[in-house]
Amino acid sequence: MRKKMVNKVALALTAVMSVTAVEGLPGGLKMVNAADSTVNLKKVTGQINRASVHDPSIFEDPNNPGTFYAFGSHIATAKTTDLANWSQVSSDYQSASNNKIYGNIDENLKESFKWAGKNDADCKNGYAVWAPDVIYNPQYTWDDGSKGAYMLYYCTSSTWRRSCIGYMVSKKVDGDYKYVDTIMYSGFTNTGKVEHDGNSTKDTTWTTDNLHLKKLVDKGVIEDMSTDKCFNKDGSWNNNYAPNAIDPNIFFDKNNNKMYMSYGSWSGGIFILELNPSTGEPVYPGKDSVDPVSKNVVDRYFGTHIAGGNHQSGEGPYIKYDKETGYYYFYETYGGLTASGGYNMRLFRSENPTGPYLDAAGRNANQSGVNCGKYGIKLIGNYQFYGQPGYKAAGHNSALITEAGNHYLVSHQRFADPLRGEGHEIRVRQQFMNQDKWPVTAVYENRNEKISHYDTKEVLGTYEYINHGTSATSGTMLTTESITLNADGTISGDLVGTWKKEDTQKCDYITININNVTSKGVFFKQENDNGKEVMTFTAIGNNNESVWGSKFEQTDEEAIDRAISAVDKKLPSQTRENIKLPNEVSGISIKWKSDKPKIISDTGVVKSAKKDTKVSLKATFSKGKIQKTKKYVVTVNKRASKIVGYDFEKSVKKNKVSVSKCAQNKEKATLIGNTKVVKDKERGRVLLVQSNPKDKRNNYLALPSDTLKKVNQAGFTVSMWVNASGDTFEHSALFEADQVTTEKTFGQYPMTRIGTNLIGRVNAANNYSDAIPKDLLQRGKWQHVIYTVNNNGIKVYLNGQLIVYDEKDISSCLDSTKSDSIQKANNVMVGAGAIWNDEDCRNTKFDDIAVYDVAVTEKEAALLYEGKDITKDLKKYK
Repeated sequence: MRKKMVNKVALALTAVMSVTAVEGLPGGLKMVNAADSTVNLKKVTGQINRASVHDPSIFEDPNNPGTFYAFGSHIATAKTTDLANWSQVSSDYQSASNNKIYGNIDENLKESFKWAGKNDADCKNGYAVWAPDVIYNPQYTWDDGSKGAYMLYYCTSSTWRRSCIGYMVSKKVDGDYKYVDTIMYSGFTNTGKVEHDGNSTKDTTWTTDNLHLKKLVDKGVIEDMSTDKCFNKDGSWNNNYAPNAIDPNIFFDKNNNKMYMSYGSWSGGIFILELNPSTGEPVYPGKDSVDPVSKNVVDRYFGTHIAGGNHQSGEGPYIKYDKETGYYYFYETYGGLTASGGYNMRLFRSENPTGPYLDAAGRNANQSGVNCGKYGIKLIGNYQFYGQPGYKAAGHNSALITEAGNHYLVSHQRFADPLRGEGHEIRVRQQFMNQDKWPVTAVYENRNEKISHYDTKEVLGTYEYINHGTSATSGTMLTTESITLNADGTISGDLVGTWKKEDTQKCDYITININNVTSKGVFFKQENDNGKEVMTFTAIGNNNESVWGSKFEQTDEEAIDRAISAVDKKLPSQTRENIKLPNEVSGISIKWKSDKPKIISDTGVVKSAKKDTKVSLKATFSKGKIQKTKKYVVTVNKRASKIVGYDFEKSVKKNKVSVSKCAQNKEKATLIGNTKVVKDKERGRVLLVQSNPKDKRNNYLALPSDTLKKVNQAGFTVSMWVNASGDTFEHSALFEADQVTTEKTFGQYPMTRIGTNLIGRVNAANNYSDAIPKDLLQRGKWQHVIYTVNNNGIKVYLNGQLIVYDEKDISSCLDSTKSDSIQKANNVMVGAGAIWNDEDCRNTKFDDIAVYDVAVTEKEAALLYEGKDITKDLKKYK
């Protein structure tokens, strides 16, 4: 849900010099043959006027050159004349019955709302109108034969898969948009019966009149959809293959002849579909094939697949052609959009609109449906420079390339300040082409500074250094390090390497070599967030990592203060794992002293006690003759206790399964549906969950509804032995806890689960974590599975070995003061979990099921695999 772009055709209509009338442009529109409106923008100083637009799509009004709009989700819009200061045109769902841009959305979008986006499922009692993209299309033909229209493509959505894309047209940029058509749908089914998703009552059958598919088939526009790969064998929606129809982005090819729409979010990935520029309607492929240029798969309805799939992270596509380099630059955003969700922008490029789109490491975006973090240049992570604000979750961007070759990246931005919550603002950053024709992104926001040439003496010195890495979903703050660019071409400090400066016509290039990675970019003097002009550099590595530097000067005392700030960010407030206590940070030596060395040693070795224990760690920071101390208090969470446990050794009475020894909760579990306790030749008495295809929450073991009620920031652990059948669906839940009410009986957030594919998840209190492993559960074989959740993320273990860790701040998920925290999950199941409409496990066995009241350590996970009791003192297991 987000993005926008200013098409090159519109950008040609810029600042006023000589003006000529152009036939077919609406409202007497004039086309400007002259200068770029961004060339002479004045430098912005002082406080900036802010606006809030999620998923902003940047667009310059050709009828008013130099006026830029940001169109965004929730029908919010803002405008600017200097690409820095913004004014709010409309806020989220402001005047929905008479909105300045959309008019009366109930009336104008009613055809789209028939399928999704109004008072339904995830948008019950409200709307979900997202991520519009506006473009000026001179080829659009009106009913009276005149040509030229502003075209606004939008999406509406009811669930993570049931969505649609429509469009509107106008003869002016800032209003009077009229609905034309809804052109793309997703989330439909072909099971032969009425189907629903989420908590909706809408029929999702593909032949229903609420969508256009049957008409397209009947007219011969596309082949029979019933045979499309968008359906699983049982006719349910195949979200691994098919896209979620949101986040449209419209662009022309390099000759301004062909018009395209890219779109998609998670699910089957990102697709691109040709549009008829005269009408704005899709040119559906009609039949499945392979694109002859990119070799990408072409679907009869959805178009050409260019990235993602298998429900890997990736949304908000935005494609922009650069005439200077000859490349189409393709942006998308990974992660979750919340402040702790790890939202981050990625970049690929291609010489053709349909791909192949490659990153700086040469990897093809169409392969990013597995381990997506490896793919795409990561532009910005979560970061903070010393003494400046912290930033999180920049994403769902659009991009602007002007006639003069000025580049701008436009995104929404969240913040590290917890008082700002999920508040967000538009951010514009300049971009510059590096030696390899990749646009590198400026360190600080745009104030219309001009890049220039700099004396070597200006660029020498010490820089705060941030490597944005390649993590796909991490919501944690990046480490800010310190490096020095020395006159002899070496790099010293926290990292070592070499660097060189190269003068070119427009700017000064920098090439950095650190850890056998070459990063190329530019020097750029900017104003930092404290209003001070500083030298910066920005570069992209051949490993898809973006690196930034911001120069500073400091005394020894200031250096110590920076080191203290760095340690402040690294030390946890609570733990059960060993802590890395640094002995040196950026040249500052550190000595540690614990007041309870048996709980946390002076070197950071942690041992849990019977109860939570606070430990004071005294750190002494030294440089030269300057010395400072600081005390850190870390709570070591108590030893693990078993909340519930079931070993199935006792006989079952009236479908009730007795709890095993040492469990705090003595309530019995309940066998639901065709689930029973049987004798297994390898493990004795075990649980057997038997299900038929399409069974959803029919067969499972129901655990006590209050299983997770008393967990805290120390988290929880689910441990079990599993023997999964070969025909169990990969997303079928081994364990799921969600919430049911008298009104919503089929499960809703908050939710936590682990699937048969060993993907561990939690989604609660407007936060989430997905731990997606490479290792898959072997079918037909007993294996031990553990997944843990605490305020630092999710870990999954297989047979005592850690296989994945999604590290991020999800403390809000475990904040019991929130109405939708994980403690409110009251529907706890083994062998089923239908919150996402997944069927129950089929012929799958379980044994020794246990839930613990802390996230176990790696050592404890290994002991559980060995059958040891981790609720006792672990010394005997040395």
